[in-house]
Amino acid sequence: MVNARRNGALACVKVGHLSEKRDTLMLQLKSSRLTLVPMTHDDFELFVRDILTDPKVVEYYHSYRELFDLQQIRVRAEKDFWRHFEISRKKCGCEIWSIFTGLVPEDKAFIGWAGLVHTVLSERYGPPELQFMLTSRVFGKGYATEAATLVIEDARQRELVREIIATVDIPNKASIRVLEKLGFERQGQIDVYGSTEMYLYRYNVQRQDPHGTP
Repeated sequence: MVNARRNGALACVKVGHLSEKRDTLMLQLKSSRLTLVPMTHDDFELFVRDILTDPKVVEYYHSYRELFDLQQIRVRAEKDFWRHFEISRKKCGCEIWSIFTGLVPEDKAFIGWAGLVHTVLSERYGPPELQFMLTSRVFGKGYATEAATLVIEDARQRELVREIIATVDIPNKASIRVLEKLGFERQGQIDVYGSTEMYLYRYNVQRQDPHGTP
């Protein structure tokens, strides 16, 4: 488990935004291995092209398993992801973070994204949902836990939210391990995102640190 407060610094120069170009002065979250910066549309295109076409990634994203045409995937992703990313920033100031390995995002070592997203479940339960999607090339390296730790710590420091929810497919043992390492508490099984086999998790931002310690 990476301790973001020991191994990295949260550097805030200027609040970033979802845009076409990357601002050179922006909010950055850093650990010893990762740099997170607000997602641009160029990053989003990398996500569509390289991650949403990866069978290992979309195994649990039911709407994308049968999509093979890149333009169809892009149109669907604009609706499913980008629109909610923009809503998230407007509603609670939550950034959607592009994840880069190393400390220089300009190296273009893009491996995915993470963030607190205002979803259909947020309308039902209130809090934003922690979501992350990484390329299968880095599965098993602990990057999802490391990136999520930075996202949660940023939300705590900037006092963006009091609670966070998360959902995961019951067979997705890797993501379950990430959530439980972070200290999320399982609430039960729900029917959402086209699946009846989903767990709902909650996390109290004020009560816990992002390593599961009250």
